[in-house]
Amino acid sequence: MRLPFASLALVGLLLSSCSSPPVRFYTLGAPAIGSNLPASTAPESILAVDPVIIPDYLDSQDILVRDEDLLNRSANGRWASRLSRGVTDLVTAQLSRSWPSVFVTTHPSAGSPQARLVITISRLDITKSGQGTLEADWSFVPTDEHHPVVRQRASFGAQGSVATDDGTAALTRELVNQLAVKIGTSAPVM
Repeated sequence: MRLPFASLALVGLLLSSCSSPPVRFYTLGAPAIGSNLPASTAPESILAVDPVIIPDYLDSQDILVRDEDLLNRSANGRWASRLSRGVTDLVTAQLSRSWPSVFVTTHPSAGSPQARLVITISRLDITKSGQGTLEADWSFVPTDEHHPVVRQRASFGAQGSVATDDGTAALTRELVNQLAVKIGTSAPVM
């Protein structure tokens, strides 16, 4: 049985109208920040940044917005990498700018670090009303066992639009930047 040309055209039109917009991939901006880093000279010390630990339900490429106990996943937006990787890259880039005399790196092959930075985010929520909250603690763990581990904790908040994935990504970036600034105001234990 052959369908008339008009029927085939109608079916094609209906199928094309059902397609969704293309998926967009977001970063937290670390590569753009990294391109503005000062030229590296022989660093006084090396700080190794461990991969940031975030709650398992957030550590994916899904962009999530909280609606009370429900997490809504974006239909067309994704993180370009796992969220923990993006957070680690952004914090590392920001700390490199804050501490130009310290070689801040996520790569263990960079040499023998004098300390490690361990960051745990216990809460990173973006609500449907546009309220963002980040709670984290971090530790500077010196390689020399005779020096104490320095621990700190802080909470951050920001408000923004989550009507689009662009807004949700910007609000997430703002919270992570606040964390990086707070860590950057403390002196790394070396």
